[in-house]
Amino acid sequence: MGSRMLRLQSTAVAPTFLAGFISAQIPSARTILEISEAEQAKFVNETIAVGFPDDRADQMTMLIINRSAVTLPLIAGKLEEVLKSTSTPTSFVDTAGEMIAYAGDEQSLQALSKLMAFDERRFGRLVGRTLDNAGNWRNPFTVAYRGLEMGDEALSRYTAAWAESALASNSMRRAWADAMLDRYGKVPDDSAWARDPIASRLKQSALPELCQSILGMAFEAQKKRDRR
Repeated sequence: MGSRMLRLQSTAVAPTFLAGFISAQIPSARTILEISEAEQAKFVNETIAVGFPDDRADQMTMLIINRSAVTLPLIAGKLEEVLKSTSTPTSFVDTAGEMIAYAGDEQSLQALSKLMAFDERRFGRLVGRTLDNAGNWRNPFTVAYRGLEMGDEALSRYTAAWAESALASNSMRRAWADAMLDRYGKVPDDSAWARDPIASRLKQSALPELCQSILGMAFEAQKKRDRR
């Protein structure tokens, strides 16, 4: 859009005010969150229709992160249409899938749950990507709990696999400890640990050491909260 406007101005093909009018039709990344949900949905649908052009990337990023409940169902809905068609444009599917995962929230997992029904191999890998991205905006284990509560077997399987891998990191263990405190309102006891949706899906051989580590971190996190 910027290069087009420069060409219009330099060649005098159109008046300067026309270039400004064209630019005004696209909200800036700074203002995209201030318009109504209906206008945001219109913007997303128009962006999908023209194939996610680069000049709308910043606005789409803002909407994906801050208005996922508006944005992701529209992207996922179009993806479902495309997947049902006889020819599937790979670049569109890959771009749209990554956009869904980028939000890193419950909306992402809901969309992926539906998309995996079409192609689990293609979209299943995005569950882990979603939970990794969640760490940029929120506690990824809180998102993982919400995903497991959806009752989708494939989604639960990929979520558990992500947790298994992520928990090799102490920082991720601390994140899980914090998520447990939020979920149970206290350090979970043995009964809560045994029923926990994440813990109950992990490999049994690793659970004793993991339980000791996570609960120890939860005790420390609880002490810090109590001192606030």
